[in-house]
Amino acid sequence: MELTQRLRAIAEQVPQNARLADVGTDHGYLPVWLLLNGRIESAVAADLREGPLERGKETARQYGLSDKISFRLCNGLAGIVEHEVDTIVVAGMGGETIAAILEAAPWTREGKLLLLQPMTGTFQLRSWLQSHGYAILNEVLAQEGKRLYSIWIVKGGAAPSLSLAELWAGVNRNDPLRLDYLSLMEQKAEKALRGQRAAQVLDQAAIARLETVTAGLQKMKKELEPVTTVTEVFAFLQEKAPFELQESFDNAGFLLGRGGDSVTKILVALDITEQVVQEAVEQGVQLIVAHHPIIFGGVKAVTDETPTGRCLLTLAENGVAAICAHTNLDAVEGGVNDALALRLGLTEISQLKQSGVDGQGRPYGIGRVGYVPEQPLYDFAMAVKRLLGANGIRLVDGGLPVRKVAVGGGACADMMGDALAQGCDTFVTSDVKYHQFLEARASGLNLVDAGHFPTENVVCIVLQDWLAKRFPQVSVKISQRHMEVFSYL
Repeated sequence: MELTQRLRAIAEQVPQNARLADVGTDHGYLPVWLLLNGRIESAVAADLREGPLERGKETARQYGLSDKISFRLCNGLAGIVEHEVDTIVVAGMGGETIAAILEAAPWTREGKLLLLQPMTGTFQLRSWLQSHGYAILNEVLAQEGKRLYSIWIVKGGAAPSLSLAELWAGVNRNDPLRLDYLSLMEQKAEKALRGQRAAQVLDQAAIARLETVTAGLQKMKKELEPVTTVTEVFAFLQEKAPFELQESFDNAGFLLGRGGDSVTKILVALDITEQVVQEAVEQGVQLIVAHHPIIFGGVKAVTDETPTGRCLLTLAENGVAAICAHTNLDAVEGGVNDALALRLGLTEISQLKQSGVDGQGRPYGIGRVGYVPEQPLYDFAMAVKRLLGANGIRLVDGGLPVRKVAVGGGACADMMGDALAQGCDTFVTSDVKYHQFLEARASGLNLVDAGHFPTENVVCIVLQDWLAKRFPQVSVKISQRHMEVFSYL
């Protein structure tokens, strides 16, 4: 025979070779299953009503166990003698009813194992147990459909005093359903609180108790939420964009902070400016993930006399860490250049120049190549400006319509030769120098300078998506204060 999830969870707590009393047996499923599986030595099945008791007897007859189970028509434990049993199950009743059954049988405090599963009145039952010499050793949760059931393992003895919230929901334990159970209890407490506040005559003491319960349950939920650390975020970014792939001149990595610090809020930005730092502090952020390194080159002093010094001081003083993924993020699949190519609508995207493969066998390299529907350069350039939100663009006309496009986020104009070698007619990048524009026109290459910020800021939403999916318990936001620094007249 098969047991429901609720009864199976109860059965799993019954010790081997126990002498069982099943109070409120209803169908006799629990003692029959335990006997069939050789788990118990004997069983007494009791119920207050004749109907359920007869159904229990029928189940025993069906499985040939009529002589193994003693059926008793009695109120609670009134028809059971103390020495007959060592394990008592009282399940599927209200908490106050269970308390009344135990109060009428004080011998249950003397070395008996009690498995209690209240359907309602958990606060009342826990309060009664605490004040009558019973200790809840453990609580096990079971889910059946959309319903959650809590099975308590109880013995007589002293127990630590429980808070109001713990009287509602028990003590936090390592159970995969615990967070769901706390949410359920929180909903019930909030409903009760709303009812008290809507009453014509306010009971301020009851309102205060329920407010304490709600706050306590929220704290208990927070204790169970997975803790994310700066080191864990860095390790994840290492998987996505290995830092060893950065160029030799670069300084990408975990640049500021304590690796063991917990993270509940992350701010993503292209650069860690003073405005971004202030935004992070105001929002209670513990970590900034940026593209451009906040420490680049030799920083010989950290004082409030330089912008970098002020940023570093403020971050350190407010416990905000900094991780910067720069040229490694430019090169990897899904990074800056893929984001730029996709934003501009390129199809059949491939690498502009492959530098190698990473430790997982994934190719990497700066720049991408793809195709757009053939169009005049002016139309394409206006689309680039619109799609990247650029304040302005610079361009030179190489004399060809736009069809095969190379992109390089940031300052990549020195890769024009790679674009030409791949048969590209157009190259979108930034920070183009005067002589490079001249070279492009002479080579017949359309060159579009869309600005450093617009061509790289596209990766911020990628970082946000990566981090939010990997760390769903962490708030991940993109900076709203860091904008394009250039204006055009």
